[in-house]
Amino acid sequence: MLHFIYRDTLVDDYELDASSSMGSIFDTLAAKLLAAADKYDLGRLRLLCESYLCKGISVASVASTLALADSHHAMELKAVCLKFAAENLSAVIRTDGFDYLKDNCPSLQSEILRTVAGCEEPCSSGGKSQSVWGQLSDGGDTSGRRVRPRI
Repeated sequence: MLHFIYRDTLVDDYELDASSSMGSIFDTLAAKLLAAADKYDLGRLRLLCESYLCKGISVASVASTLALADSHHAMELKAVCLKFAAENLSAVIRTDGFDYLKDNCPSLQSEILRTVAGCEEPCSSGGKSQSVWGQLSDGGDTSGRRVRPRI
């Protein structure tokens, strides 16, 4: 963190990469810097860490990276993780990271499912992924036009 404060840059990529081979995403230097950026409200450091972590997202790491992003208010990283997890859901479900989400962050699992369903916020009957029956019963048709009921 001091390197960033004095030089306004992240440490060299080989230092960040060396810590990435350790195992858990939470133990990497980028994750620790992200935590420090969140704690001390260093917006630029947060963006640099998010950018670096976005490059390393894979099926095996996306769930734990999502949990990391959520716990440290990294909204850009969280959005990228949600999109990646939604696009690769069948493979992500089989990972240990997804089991971690199930046990520790069930709200993030719900967010993944909302992303798959196309709902950015909790869906209701007025949401953009409303069923055909819901659209027709509200006086619309399936193309989104309003239909005047016949008398």
